[in-house]
Amino acid sequence: MPQDPSLVPRPSEQHAAWQRALHGGDLSRLEQLALNDDPAAALFELETYVNGIYRASQHPLSNRPLPDIRSEVRLVLPYIEEIRTRLGWRIREFDLGLLRLIRRSSALSPVLGAGVSMGAGAPSWSDLVLLMLEETLDKGLEFHESVPAADNPPQAPIEFLPDGTVRTGGSGTWRFEQRVSEVRRFTPEQEQIARKIFAEVKAKGPSTDVETLMQGAQVCYDLCGQHLFRLLTRILYTRAKEPSETHRAIAELAHAQDVPVRGPGLFPGWDSIITYNFDALMSEALAEQKIPHAAWAMKGDELRGDPDELARNSRWHQPVFHLHGYTPRRIFLITDVRFVFSTSQYLTVYKGPRSRILETVYRGFLANPVHIALYIGCSFTDDAMNDLLREAIAEYPGRYHYAFLKWPHDRQGKEPAPDEIEAESAKYLEFGVRPVWFDDFKELPGLIRHLQ
Repeated sequence: MPQDPSLVPRPSEQHAAWQRALHGGDLSRLEQLALNDDPAAALFELETYVNGIYRASQHPLSNRPLPDIRSEVRLVLPYIEEIRTRLGWRIREFDLGLLRLIRRSSALSPVLGAGVSMGAGAPSWSDLVLLMLEETLDKGLEFHESVPAADNPPQAPIEFLPDGTVRTGGSGTWRFEQRVSEVRRFTPEQEQIARKIFAEVKAKGPSTDVETLMQGAQVCYDLCGQHLFRLLTRILYTRAKEPSETHRAIAELAHAQDVPVRGPGLFPGWDSIITYNFDALMSEALAEQKIPHAAWAMKGDELRGDPDELARNSRWHQPVFHLHGYTPRRIFLITDVRFVFSTSQYLTVYKGPRSRILETVYRGFLANPVHIALYIGCSFTDDAMNDLLREAIAEYPGRYHYAFLKWPHDRQGKEPAPDEIEAESAKYLEFGVRPVWFDDFKELPGLIRHLQ
């Protein structure tokens, strides 16, 4: 993807004048510089100032009150927004260049939504709820046990003794087969609710509201308990055979890098990878690249890691935080894994005390002013997720995260007017996210690789 060299983020030739105006609070001089300097250089000076003043506030010896720093930052925000509005559609070129610099500092974290796994064939949230309702309404929840096959030799080759020991004997080969030992079904009241939600989700599809989807998940959870995620795992991996091209593009940029400004040693290509998805497709893509990595999720009340063999023998690894639960394709004990899928689980995680994984991600990445998140495949229909971002932008105004988002209209090759871009962006800026617009989901892998 060729980049307009005039929009590459870079220091201004009037850097000294910018420094005097910014640190001296000379608003008249700032206005002149913002109007007359090269837009990419002016934006770089302003963004660097915001980053620097917040970074300085985190120093142990800093004694400046955060409210005072916020007030200073707010004074320069109108100049940033004026330049961004003036650039219109072309602002995406500057943003991609800035994101590249942030990633090369190992300070950028992709946040993966359902759209990334859907690109691998995984079902959307509405499809997943529909499939689970369909299966539980039709079959209930089946429990299986191993029993000797009917055509086994008459004399058993093994005998299980009461004291727990095993005695072998006889001849021939014994086989075992799976038999349904128990079927748990909905009560009449539960079935009525399940069928109503099933009909609504089938009719509305992706337009189904979040509350209805969580209710559908809840009625399944009421029937199945933690066994629900055994069904969920099978459904996910039956459809998602391998990582998507977007997973692979992210993995390609996860290789270790030197970041001299952050000290000696190697740093992962991404500060962290954060995902709302249950699947391990991101880990599979990292494994293809032979990148040491560890998946992190909640097991009970503890934040637990699942490192691969490379990570166990490496001085660095790429962390992958699964905010809503984790179930890999391989055999894995999910008994204690905390999932966020049903209404009750959602309320426990988002309306009660913050879980350790949410607090780790929030404090370490979302509300850390010198670390930036890049949302990929996220629809931002989850109010709780948006509330975390609102809280972060309120704490550090002017420190925005970013999102790759599909432009909602057919541009027909024309650049939208600045006021149209401003109107479409406003709903995301409100909770601290700057859109980086694209036209087709097929562009996503290329946009990611552009951050190399």
